[in-house]
Amino acid sequence: MLAGPDSQPLPNIPLIHRPSEQPGSILRRPRLDVRKRLLIVDDEVPILKLVTRILSTDNYEITAAESGEEAAQMIAHPEYPGIDLLVTDLMMPGMNGRQLGEIVRSKYPNARVLYVTGFADALFQGLQELGEGESFIEKPFGPDGLLEATRLLMFGHISEGQEPPDTHDDPGEWTDARLRAKLVRFLRRLRMA
Repeated sequence: MLAGPDSQPLPNIPLIHRPSEQPGSILRRPRLDVRKRLLIVDDEVPILKLVTRILSTDNYEITAAESGEEAAQMIAHPEYPGIDLLVTDLMMPGMNGRQLGEIVRSKYPNARVLYVTGFADALFQGLQELGEGESFIEKPFGPDGLLEATRLLMFGHISEGQEPPDTHDDPGEWTDARLRAKLVRFLRRLRMA
C-alpha cells in the first residue's frame, strides 16, 4: 500500500480536458453499476498514484502495490478478497508484471490482466500473442485510453448499450486475428502504425 512521504494526496485537478475536441465527440462512459476489484502495481510511485486516481473515477474497488513482491504478498493473505483485474507495469525490478500476472491467474483464474508498458516488444518476447483475458496499454496513454482499456478488457465494451466489436461478420476484415496482431506489431516497430 502507499505509505510515507510519497503518499500525499494529489491536487484536485480535472483529469480529462480536451480543448481541441468538439462537444459530443467523447464516448460517454456512464458510471459502472457492477463494482469490480482492481489491483494496481507499479514501481514508480507517481505513475501508481496517477493510474489509481484515473481508475478511481470509475466504480472500482482499488488496492495498490509498489512492487510485484508486495502484490504477491497481498494476494497470498488468506483474507484477501480477490481481484477481477490486475493492472501492472511490465518492467519492474524483482518480480516483473508477467510473473505477477501468472501468480494472480493461478490463484484467480478468471482475473484479467492489463499490462502497462513502454516496452511492448518486451511483452511479446517468446510469444505469438497474449493469453485469453490479457491485454496491454502502451505508455504514454491518457485517462480516456486507460479507462476504455479497462472497460474493454473487463466487459467487452466501453459504454452501456455498445455491442462488442465483431470482426468476423465482415468478409473484408482479417480472417486470422493472430496474423493481424503480428502485422500491427511489425508496423509499430517500423513506426508505421
